[in-house]
Amino acid sequence: MTTSAENHFDRTLAAYEQWCDPCSGLFSRAALDGAPLPPRAGVLDVCAGMGALAVPAAERGYDVCAIDLSSEMVARATERLRPYPRSSATMMDALHLQYDDNTFDAAFSVLGVVYFGPETATALTEMVRVVRPGGLVSIVNWAHPMGAPFFSPVARAINRMDDPEVGQFVAPLTEYLERSELEQALSNAGCVDPWSQRVEAAYPLPPADTFMAELDPVFQVHPQYRAAATSDRDRLRELLTQEASVMVRGDLPPALANVAYARVPNG
Repeated sequence: MTTSAENHFDRTLAAYEQWCDPCSGLFSRAALDGAPLPPRAGVLDVCAGMGALAVPAAERGYDVCAIDLSSEMVARATERLRPYPRSSATMMDALHLQYDDNTFDAAFSVLGVVYFGPETATALTEMVRVVRPGGLVSIVNWAHPMGAPFFSPVARAINRMDDPEVGQFVAPLTEYLERSELEQALSNAGCVDPWSQRVEAAYPLPPADTFMAELDPVFQVHPQYRAAATSDRDRLRELLTQEASVMVRGDLPPALANVAYARVPNG
């Protein structure tokens, strides 16, 4: 993960915890529900954030090591894991895991290594390396190019601005949106017998009149949002309030994700 991504998550901690982590937690619990793990399994959570998967895994009696490059996220995960003395969180690069081969029974990455671009394969290979033969590797990604549902009103607002300097909104996600892509990525990393499932979760949204203020730190990750906010922040706020109002008043669509699993081969 790049330093810029690390710094982004350090800056967005409060907004992320309120508006993103609850949904990540629901996806994480679904991933754990579908994972056949032995009692007291050793679990690695890669790109763990503030512990959306690590905490429920520890609650289930697993011994969890959670890693992330964001110091603020690791500090928050450490707080949340304090009731579970066999689990911990530490700063570590997912591309260079500081663990011996065959250390864990399972490794998970929820909305994590799939965003590493060409380095996703390296991160997955590292996850496979540290899981024992016969163990489990699992990755989770959004099932829609827009990712989190709150990017939909952002897209509509930016498109309505019709600013040639900003352009039409480009969905942030292009890779690993299909279950087959996730399964293939695990196979390419050396796993066998992949399978997957679609999961959905309710997604919290702030009121329309505070939508932009509440989520601005999260939206800053998207370059077109930054450009639109720089070009005419008041106009963007007006349009985003209108679009968020329509979304908040209506039936909120669920957030959709795909969870893929595969085994590390024996022998």
